[in-house]
Amino acid sequence: MRVSVKNLILFAALSFGAAPPVVLAQQQGQQPAPQAPFAPVMAQFGGQGSLLLPPMPALDISNYGTIEFWVAAKWNGDPGYDPAIMALTGAKGARFAVLISADKSALGVYAGPNYATVPFDFSDNAQHYVALTVIADTITVMIDGEVQGTLDYGIANLPANRFSVGSMGKFSPFIGDIGQVRIWDEAIDPDVLVQFSYREIAATGPNAHPDIDALVGISSFGNPETGGFMFVGEPDDPVVATAPGGPIDDSSTGINDPEANIPGQ
Repeated sequence: MRVSVKNLILFAALSFGAAPPVVLAQQQGQQPAPQAPFAPVMAQFGGQGSLLLPPMPALDISNYGTIEFWVAAKWNGDPGYDPAIMALTGAKGARFAVLISADKSALGVYAGPNYATVPFDFSDNAQHYVALTVIADTITVMIDGEVQGTLDYGIANLPANRFSVGSMGKFSPFIGDIGQVRIWDEAIDPDVLVQFSYREIAATGPNAHPDIDALVGISSFGNPETGGFMFVGEPDDPVVATAPGGPIDDSSTGINDPEANIPGQ
């Protein structure tokens, strides 16, 4: 799958106003020397809005895939739920959902009936680099360049009707910063992930990524013309744009939400 202008499918963001500020994240683990000054573009979420998109075939990474992003948890006190970084959800639950625990002590991953947490301290309000690598029935969690744990389940084989960044469907809105989301349909080598965590990616030139053909989705928060996210591929359907969705209702825990129906939220 070659990255080019003709096969980028653009979607409009729902709740972002002005373009989010550019922040240079400070990685805590392995620190590759950047080739040039580079700042991952971070979108700020205040617990009221998120990026809501229809699912695309490009997100079918059930057997092999990688999801990477930068994140900073910036809420004070107990929000009463585990804020969600991103999720792919449907009527039967979450195909996958990534959250940070309310006390900022762990990263949580849902996949259908499965849920587990990987301990990590997010309480410093700083930006951390996270990569989830899916290989069959396992998900390896790397944070700041170091493997933190491996879960004994993979992405759930469930129907999905909503992809969200900054929430889990209509629930668990995130409070903090999320940026540089990259989704791949291959298990990317950890060393490559770390190397490019501080770099732009391209098909050719000094930032040529060795796995560029495996890229299926990428955030574009700094480019208002894209609306915040781009899928890569040849679509079956024409280009579509979402309609404004308004604030997220976080008054419910989501237990009885017919679209999410995720326990423990």
